[in-house]
Order: sequence, then structure tokens, then C-alpha cells
Amino acid sequence: MSARRALIAGLGLIGGSIGLALRRRGWHVAFFDSNPDLDPGEAADQRVASLDADADVVILATPVDVAVRLLASLHAPLTTSVCSVMSPLRAIADDRFVAGHPLAGCAERGIAAARADLFEGATWFIDRDDATIRELIAACGANAELVDAAEHDHAVALTSHLPQILSTALAAYLHEQNADLRFAGPGLRTFLRLAGSEASVWSPIIEANRENLRPHADAIAELVREIIEGNGSPFANANDLFTKL
Repeated sequence: MSARRALIAGLGLIGGSIGLALRRRGWHVAFFDSNPDLDPGEAADQRVASLDADADVVILATPVDVAVRLLASLHAPLTTSVCSVMSPLRAIADDRFVAGHPLAGCAERGIAAARADLFEGATWFIDRDDATIRELIAACGANAELVDAAEHDHAVALTSHLPQILSTALAAYLHEQNADLRFAGPGLRTFLRLAGSEASVWSPIIEANRENLRPHADAIAELVREIIEGNGSPFANANDLFTKL
């Protein structure tokens, strides 16, 4: 039986980690990347000049805006994505596409941070069932979970995208206020862990999921004002949620 063949578009942290994991399981991995100088290391067997190369599955591991453009012109028999949003891709796709999102990552980015074990035990959301995609997910050590694309995007607006926005906003505000960092303790460092993320990664995600994010901005600002004015009930709600995590 010949080896499965995957073609990864975008060999960064996620794409590179997928390549490392799949090759460890005997898959043949080709990659396509806009950076002509990118060294794939052990994450791929070969570089290809286009996404028309022969593969069992094409994996879109680019920012979501790039993934949308690539998907619009793809004619592969099977394509999946690993972006943080699903709906913009599902909106232009047919039944040869499976929107996906592995819940995994790290503070670093790029191929240098890729790890073969990045997805071990992680949940990997997919919006349509497909045997080859399940095989890919299992080869990466993750667990497939079916979800509606719109439901997924609504949920991750709160659990993934909003934390990034709040961390970035606070760090930017402290910078504007010339905060005295001699007084920065471990609490601030923990809260700002995501503040090192780059706009090139997150701006497309926020733009793609803006309608799900907008309602929460005013609600959180109001909650902040209530806490400052002495309302202690949010602490109880926060404690309850924290224990569930």
C-alpha cells in the first residue's frame, strides 16, 4: 500500500507541526509556501511550485484570508483547513472541502517552533466527516470532533479570539501610558502572554470573525466598570468558570 500524500500550503508553526507529525507516521509530505527561502527541515519531503501537485489531501495552513483566496481557485479532490475560523471558507466551498481547526499552538511562531507532538491529545474540530481527514487527524495524535462552522466561530470568538484581543489591548494601553514596569509582577506577565502575537497573524482572524466579536466589546467594558464601582458578583462567576477549566 503506497504512502498517503499530503500537500501543505503554509509551512509555519501549524503547517510545519502537521508535516512533522505526518512524516513520523509514514506520510509523504509536500509543501507550498510564499517564502522562497524557507527551509522545511524535517517537516516535508519536497517543495512544489503550485497546489496542483498530486496529493490525497491539500491542507491550508495559511492565514484565513490567504486560505480563502487559495480555496477559491483550488480543484483538489480533497482540501481541509487549519484556520481559527471556518465560516468564510465554508461559504465558498463545496463537498470536497472540510473546514478544520486544531486547538493547539504555542507562543512562538514559524517553522522553527514546529513540533511533531504539538497536537497530541488535542481536539481537532471539523465541520464535515471524512475518512481521510480523520486519518490525518489521528496521525497527528489529535481527536476529531464534528461541529457546525457557524457554531464554531461563535464559540471561539469568546474562548480564543477575545482573550487575544484583551491581552493585546492591555499591553498596548500600558505602553501608551508609559507604565512603570518595575511594578509588573507575575500576574501581569501571565495576562500578557498573548500580547507578543503579531498583527499579521491575528488581523485576518479578527476581520473574519468581527461580527461574532463586536457584541462582546461593550459588554466587557460595562463589566469592568461594574467591578470598579464595587460589584463583587463577577468574581464569583469568574471563580466558578476558572474551576471548570
